[in-house]
Amino acid sequence: MSAVAALFLIVMIAAAIQGTPTFRPSEPAPLASSEPAPTTIPGETGLPEEIEIDPTSAAVVQAFAVILMLLVVAGVIVLLVIIARALLRAWRNRPTGLRDGAEVAAEVAEVTAVPEPEVAVDAVRRGIAGALQAIDDRALPTDAVIAAWVGLEESAADAGASRAPSETPAEFALRIITRRSGIEDEASELLTLFERVRFGSHVATESERHAARAALRRIDEVWR
Repeated sequence: MSAVAALFLIVMIAAAIQGTPTFRPSEPAPLASSEPAPTTIPGETGLPEEIEIDPTSAAVVQAFAVILMLLVVAGVIVLLVIIARALLRAWRNRPTGLRDGAEVAAEVAEVTAVPEPEVAVDAVRRGIAGALQAIDDRALPTDAVIAAWVGLEESAADAGASRAPSETPAEFALRIITRRSGIEDEASELLTLFERVRFGSHVATESERHAARAALRRIDEVWR
């Protein structure tokens, strides 16, 4: 009985502390608004939540970036190839190291190369004859000088001798022509004039045409 009385006393004390219970009617549910719902829901910070990106659009953007990068790389490769070919062409057509023809002739004479077979004399003579004809046929002295020396280079190539890897066509032609002694000065003079008009801005004159013709005639006499 004492335990029941103690439990009843505890319940009464708790009820007294809590107070008299009251009952409120439930609030009515809010009416639906006619305004459209916002497309974004503010987050805790008050900023709109991040919009999810479509995976398909992201893949398209990534593919476009890869294609653009490949095009840039291909363009760089093509540019490097063009630059390399231009440098190689300039090296092959270099004007005898921009040296004077007499200096080149002196170096050619000093080189103790391996003995070569005799060159085809007829081919060299035909080249000299063609150079003399070019000197007279071309209207402009500059064109005449260039055509004459190019003819000598072609005849030297047809003479049967081999050109060294380090030789330019002009050096090779000079070496073949000067295999007959006594025309080193004439060949050097002709080469110097050719380099000035072919690789420089010099315009040959009629007097230089006459000088080139005289040098070729002297070369022709030695090779006869």
